[in-house]
Amino acid sequence: MTFIDGLYGNVAVMVLCGLLFVGEAGVPLPITGELVLITGGILIGAGALEPWLFVPAALVATLGGALTGYSWARLVGETGLQAAAQRLGQSRRLARLSARLGRASPLRIALYRLTPGLKSYTSLVAGAVGVDRRRFLIGVGPLILLWVLALTAVGALVGAPASRFLSQLQDLALQGGLLIAVGAGAYFAVRRVPAGGRAALARLPTQVRVALAVAVDVALIATVVVGVLRIVSGVLAITYPWLPVAAVAWWVELLAVVVVIVVFYSVATRRGLRGTAGETLLGTRYLTRGGAEAGRVEARPDEEPAPPAELVRISTAFRSLGDEQRLQVARLLLRQDASPSEVSATLSLAARDATDALRDLEEAGLVVGEGEGEGGERRYRMASEHVRRGLTELLIHLLSG
Repeated sequence: MTFIDGLYGNVAVMVLCGLLFVGEAGVPLPITGELVLITGGILIGAGALEPWLFVPAALVATLGGALTGYSWARLVGETGLQAAAQRLGQSRRLARLSARLGRASPLRIALYRLTPGLKSYTSLVAGAVGVDRRRFLIGVGPLILLWVLALTAVGALVGAPASRFLSQLQDLALQGGLLIAVGAGAYFAVRRVPAGGRAALARLPTQVRVALAVAVDVALIATVVVGVLRIVSGVLAITYPWLPVAAVAWWVELLAVVVVIVVFYSVATRRGLRGTAGETLLGTRYLTRGGAEAGRVEARPDEEPAPPAELVRISTAFRSLGDEQRLQVARLLLRQDASPSEVSATLSLAARDATDALRDLEEAGLVVGEGEGEGGERRYRMASEHVRRGLTELLIHLLSG
């Protein structure tokens, strides 16, 4: 059952007829009486309303609203109605209609009511200028009867097809949307696995981790793709009786797959600047730019021996981590940027020891100091994302070994 099927019985009759009455009485509404009557007809065609209940109630509400608008406008007179119209920005329309409606016949009153935009104003102006009540009812009564019957019938003719169409759309949104939600939820869950939970996976061979990372990413993307395809293919099937989509259906589905993969990859990896979910979980790179950097690092032992100066620089970096205090400072900077005073307070180190540790790490090329924070102190951070990633992986390996 769709939402429109759930709007049924006495509640639907009260709501729809209430809208008809208020609109005819002259209250501005965001929806027209025509739309309300067609909606009632759709509910009748869908089997949610009984025609013998809705049609008489709609007639009474429409005629009662028109008579109410006529009566209160007659009570306040043309001057009061003009003041109300001026506040609503309808002064010109009211003046034009007032000049024509004072001596109009019942037929002309009916024709004015048929004019787009003048339906409710006809009742108000007729009352304000003093049109005889009997002449007014003779003009609008038969027209209201035809108006209600015709628009309700139009809605009833499309009611059953509309109900089936909405039911199919609801099923598609539920099934396809559920798959998309599962894929997106699994992606966020995988990315938020803590580093400690990934430690055991990091000890697997590189080839195994790459294969598992590919499998994780393929599974996540496939779940989202299947959900999108379920919605796209369902919409194509629904529109097939009206549109010649059979010839292009395959291309539309292929385009949907490509778009999903591109969007998913771009959002998930920030256009290659960040690892995919599988890469993050398994601690490897096979697709994003980090993979090229890892490949260059892994290839270095097979190349020519490094120059002595480069070996000295590397040994200096490793030697700087051989001190317990400097290692504590480096671990702190992996989590956040910090000034010497913040390092001293967080790690309970003497101010001089914190400053010396930061200076040694900076000379080794592991951290950099920049700018001046509060109190004129420099703030220190890891020298690069590669240093951060490498030191993190090294610490995870040593702590889990």
